[in-house]
Amino acid sequence: MSQVTRETLTLNMGPQHPSMHGVLRLILQLEGEVVVGCEPVIGYLHTGIEKQMETRTYHQNITLVDRIEYLAAFHEEFAYCMAVEKLLDIEVPPRAQAIRVIMSELTRVASHLVYLATSALELNVSSVYMYCFSDREEILSLFEEVSGQRMMPGYFRIGGLQWDLPEGFIERARTLADLLERHQEEYEALLTNNLIWRQRYESVGVISAADALAYG
Repeated sequence: MSQVTRETLTLNMGPQHPSMHGVLRLILQLEGEVVVGCEPVIGYLHTGIEKQMETRTYHQNITLVDRIEYLAAFHEEFAYCMAVEKLLDIEVPPRAQAIRVIMSELTRVASHLVYLATSALELNVSSVYMYCFSDREEILSLFEEVSGQRMMPGYFRIGGLQWDLPEGFIERARTLADLLERHQEEYEALLTNNLIWRQRYESVGVISAADALAYG
């Protein structure tokens, strides 16, 4: 009887692939259906933003940093404005600081809803996909009230904000926060005890705490 040997299969995934929500290439090593190695190849979304910023003013660059990660644009605006303010020794008024945090937290939730929605869609839990995007639309509506844009708002400014919050914004944001908290419990019920979800995610891609810290 011939000896059984183990061989790995090299598979190129991307840079265009139906299950990838963006442009990325992964060089995978497979043993059957198990991924035993992965080499990510990045750079497909490089747009030369750094070079473009060299010939623009600090304020003009705010609209460029929005496009670094368009699902969480307020985070890029926040980081960029803080960097320029530190260089120029500019102190931001307390109210503007608070509004920046509010908008960034709403952005974080909106971005996480996209992650959860697309992850659920890949596992054919389409109801969660629809619920997540419905909640995200409510957040984007708040962004539109504040900045005039649903995405890539360009609302933060060096030293503060483009303008103050519209009347009634805080009340609407609080109402939405309460709604999202209730919906989070629904997502938990739909996914945490979903057998397919657990089989495909539990004990997959696990790394140690030390490795996670080492990666930054």
